[in-house]
Amino acid sequence: MNFDPMQKDWAILHQDTDHAVVLKPAGMAVHGRGQNTLTAQLKRDVHCSDADPWRHIHRLDYGTRGPVMFAKTQAAQKALLAHWSRFTKIYHAWHAGEWKTTSGVVAFPLDGKPCQTTFKCLGSRPWGVHGKASLVEWTLLTGRTHQIRRHAAALGHAIVGDPVYGTPPIYTGHGLHLTCTHLAWTHPTTGNPLTVRVTPAKKMKRALPGTFVPQAPSPYLSLFDAS
Repeated sequence: MNFDPMQKDWAILHQDTDHAVVLKPAGMAVHGRGQNTLTAQLKRDVHCSDADPWRHIHRLDYGTRGPVMFAKTQAAQKALLAHWSRFTKIYHAWHAGEWKTTSGVVAFPLDGKPCQTTFKCLGSRPWGVHGKASLVEWTLLTGRTHQIRRHAAALGHAIVGDPVYGTPPIYTGHGLHLTCTHLAWTHPTTGNPLTVRVTPAKKMKRALPGTFVPQAPSPYLSLFDAS
């Protein structure tokens, strides 16, 4: 399933009796205190109650946009958690500076736990405060806190707009330039393969047509064309 968000802040990308996948906008927490969370939004608009809650299977950072999976039953929650590490999660981010390495694997541990992420640099373009910025495709093989952000910063190319792991000068326009573009998984009951692909928000598009220098091919690259 492909999804073009248009003007929506959030949307249900997939839903059945067992589970749902919901688009979380940047600037919203998955859960926590207060009413500006994805979980609170679902309670208001989808009418899932405290007695029958949707249980989030994973989280995205406050500043990261992308699909979040929820289980509707305890059986679905158990099945999805058991297989979560086998599902495919692909992210894209703009990084400060020009990457010289086309692809590779980052495998150093975080917080004393094994951690692995693959990356592929799709190309670069001019970017004001950073001189250049590089569009990188990331595939998570583990799921640690701030994994992509920390791995990118350790490689010397923090994500554009990252106030925690970036080094001055930090671009302050439009927040963190990180999005989850693709999620593929198996249905918790039937085992059938399912996929959602999310069109990136406007801030992730290449704003200067003709200045992007491609480096590696990707089936997702066309999603980032300026429009």
